Amino acid sequence: MLWPDNHLYEFGPFVLDGRSRILLREGVTVRLTPKAFETLLVLVQHGVQVVDKEQLLKEVWPDTFVEEGSLSRNIHELRKALGDDTSQPSFIETIPKRGYRFLAPLKVSLAEVQAGSVVGAETTVIEKHTYARVVSEEFEGSDLPAEVEPLPSQALLTTARKISARTVKITLVVSAVLSLLLVGSIKGVLYLKRRGMSPPPVSQARNTLLRLTNNNALDEAPAWSPDGSRIAFASNRDGKTEIYVMKADGSDVKRLTNNLSDDYGPKWSPDGRKILFDSERDGNSEVYVMDADGGNPTRLTRNNATDSATSWSPDGSQIAFASNDNTGFYNFDIYLMNADGSNVRRIVADREYDAEPRWSPDGKKILFVSGRNGNFDIYEANIDGTDQRNLTADYDKNDGAPAWSPDGNNIAFVRTIQGKEQIFVMNADGTNLKRVTNNSSNNGRPAWSPDGSKLVFQTDRDGNFEISIMSVDGELAQLTDDPADDLDPDWSPDGSRIAFSSNRAGMHHIYVVNADGSSPTQITTANADDTEPAWSRDGKRIAFVRALEANREIYVVNVDGSSESRLTVDSGVDISPNWSPDGRIFFTSNREGRGEIYVMNADGGGVSRFTTTGAKSSVSSPDGSKVAFISMSLEHQSPVFVADPDGGNVRTITKEPLSAFWPCWSPDGASIAVAVDNLGVSNIFQIDLDGGNRKRLTAGPKIDTKPAISPDGTKLAFQSNRDGNYEIYVMKLR
Repeated sequence: MLWPDNHLYEFGPFVLDGRSRILLREGVTVRLTPKAFETLLVLVQHGVQVVDKEQLLKEVWPDTFVEEGSLSRNIHELRKALGDDTSQPSFIETIPKRGYRFLAPLKVSLAEVQAGSVVGAETTVIEKHTYARVVSEEFEGSDLPAEVEPLPSQALLTTARKISARTVKITLVVSAVLSLLLVGSIKGVLYLKRRGMSPPPVSQARNTLLRLTNNNALDEAPAWSPDGSRIAFASNRDGKTEIYVMKADGSDVKRLTNNLSDDYGPKWSPDGRKILFDSERDGNSEVYVMDADGGNPTRLTRNNATDSATSWSPDGSQIAFASNDNTGFYNFDIYLMNADGSNVRRIVADREYDAEPRWSPDGKKILFVSGRNGNFDIYEANIDGTDQRNLTADYDKNDGAPAWSPDGNNIAFVRTIQGKEQIFVMNADGTNLKRVTNNSSNNGRPAWSPDGSKLVFQTDRDGNFEISIMSVDGELAQLTDDPADDLDPDWSPDGSRIAFSSNRAGMHHIYVVNADGSSPTQITTANADDTEPAWSRDGKRIAFVRALEANREIYVVNVDGSSESRLTVDSGVDISPNWSPDGRIFFTSNREGRGEIYVMNADGGGVSRFTTTGAKSSVSSPDGSKVAFISMSLEHQSPVFVADPDGGNVRTITKEPLSAFWPCWSPDGASIAVAVDNLGVSNIFQIDLDGGNRKRLTAGPKIDTKPAISPDGTKLAFQSNRDGNYEIYVMKLR
């Protein structure tokens, strides 16, 4: 614990009183745990200097060995209490692979006690040092509304680029949502109005997500090849927006177009041999086609209008596209033409916006987006333009970017919810609406995999637009829902229950809940914090960690809460218990000066050291033939190692630098799931024992950690603060 600090630190609406050890917001006490308060005090004491993780751990826990996850939880608690935004922090900035820095300007004064109150003297001002990147975007249009709804799809950027009257330059912070930038260009948005309808209930599914691209550029408009082996997309990673292609796992990225203009919106031909795209290389947006390797680019449309948003017929003989040819800059209509650009004819005409055509798999119908009813909806029509029908008329929201499933039974599309684009799926007749993304990011341009099991789409959930994949039926369920923090999930051996720790009763205790989230039962009740439950292999007992004043020890209890006993008695800190198949317990301890892995019998006897070079978070493989652990031997890195059960034959399975923690085995012993920290964000990855086939299981700007794979290998349980406080989540793996 830090000694009292006789200073007042003022920043924003807050006053941190080092003497009384309280944080005030406009005179009202802000509730913080003692360790969260000490973390904040260390940060403000260092002003604008970066405080390394190791230094924070030493200053906040000077005589205690703890995991980095404890520090991450404290930072999360502080950001929550301060109302800070991780994407645009005002108070606490994460410094990648190092630590944290306090950003806000500080007014520091020496506290003096007068008549029972604390006042300040000797004021010193510490200026904030910030680094902001801004970008400029030019939008064209004759009138810009002061407040408009975002357009339904980023595909509408195509229509914005050549709409001319006058140019308005807008400067914005780089993390501002791209879809909001694309709105001001279209004059026709002014006609948007609310119809005051209450939409019927919408069922929701949260899904498995895998990020495919990872760079600072804008990666957008993904399209799956017919055989499912490749994905084409548009990116400005080389300056101008060009067409790229990569394998379906995100590897082997190749650039297909290379010119001084923008190319975007790739669409594969049904035979996979050609790619349609839009390009401005000849002065305005026109439709082009090229070979799948980027060769033989050929212009198909030739006029002064904006032609874009293309779609192949199932037999590859025709192309649908949108154009504002001779009808006014906003009045887009739907056209068809032969695959060589001949025989152009209009099939959908309306005075309002009609665009984004999508040919049905059977070739008989066209989906398109129209603004004719006061907001953007998804429409369906016969291939000759007859029998036009609104599929999303019952919802007073803007919809766009429709995509047929390969069997023609479902339609994925994008809906704007509270200013953010989210992906929905519905039956082809507009019924059975399901929401498949639910986050504070923009998720757009969905495209189905050829087998209909996955959607590839663009998302800015990591700060800039990248390409991601999700399984349509890979539900992510929030298992617990409580204002308290629920942590440390661990599956029972039969997969029927999950143990976790929670402070819902005031202090952290061990709970057990059914795998569907029902019947949570508290099994420890001591006046102490109990965390890190670990099931025995026979499913009868749970080992856990109990905080005893400044120390932590390993305990064990029966699953019904009976026969609790203490296993370790040592001046060192003992944490992270894990059972081996032979009934022994591995754990981490600093009892000999630094963190190492130890092993003991189930009754606490026979303690021996397992590692000698600094390690933490060990876990025995399902068959007991190996032990995985996290090494602490490299500065700012925590690679994953595997060893034989006697501690020999140590080898690393992670080749690249990373900060990993909390490994867990797959039931077949072939891979390890692990939480990886990056820029203060933690996501879960799965890695084969040879270090290959690395898969990202969770994604997003939150802290996902403590992975636990179900005994049948079909589900992953983990803790996450994605909804504001830590809860237990379960997602399908296959």
